[in-house]
Parts: sequence; structure tokens; C-alpha cells
Amino acid sequence: MVILVDDFAPSLHLHARVLRDRGWKVREADCAETARRLVREKPPKLMLLDVHLPDTNGFALCRELRAEHPEIIVVMTSATYRDEASRVSAMYAGAADYLCEPISAESLVQVVKRYL
Repeated sequence: MVILVDDFAPSLHLHARVLRDRGWKVREADCAETARRLVREKPPKLMLLDVHLPDTNGFALCRELRAEHPEIIVVMTSATYRDEASRVSAMYAGAADYLCEPISAESLVQVVKRYL
């Protein structure tokens, strides 16, 4: 199972559709609180986590999730933070990878296949 976390609805729904069309079970969250609830209900194998969220930043949420659930693979994404410093911050937070948006459907599928 994959949890997608992004406050930008068009990206969230597009990525969810791409992954569902390829057979993965996907749950969606538009904020950190919803992501936390989904993880409590059933921890995913993989989370795609946006840096910019309305109730916290993705780096902080990544650190929190990795501390509580080290088995969850977190891939961070961002359309805004495209610099090397953000990529390094993601790695320090515990992310396995960092993707700059826009992400093509093919790239998204390849990343999910890599980690699952």
C-alpha cells in the first residue's frame, strides 16, 4: 500500500490515479494530520510525501514518521523546493529519495516499483 500526501489536489489525484491504474492500493492525504491518521490505521510500505503541507512541513513529518515507523519508505516530493539543500534536508529527515515535480507518470511508476 502507498500513501500519497500532498495539499495540491490536482497532483494528489493524478498520482493516485496513475498508481491505482497500475494495480497499487493507494490512500490519499492532503495534510499531515490525515497522513498520521492513515498511518495509525494501517502503516503503508511506501509514502510519497510533499514538502509543503498546510499544517507542518514534510521534513518534520518525515522525521516523525521514520522515528515511529522505521519500516515505512518515504519518498519526498516538491514543486517548490527544487534545490540541493532541500534534497539534503530530505535525506537527513530519513527520506529514501527526493523527486522534483512535475513527475511524469512513467517516473512515478518507476520510483514506486524501485521501492516496492
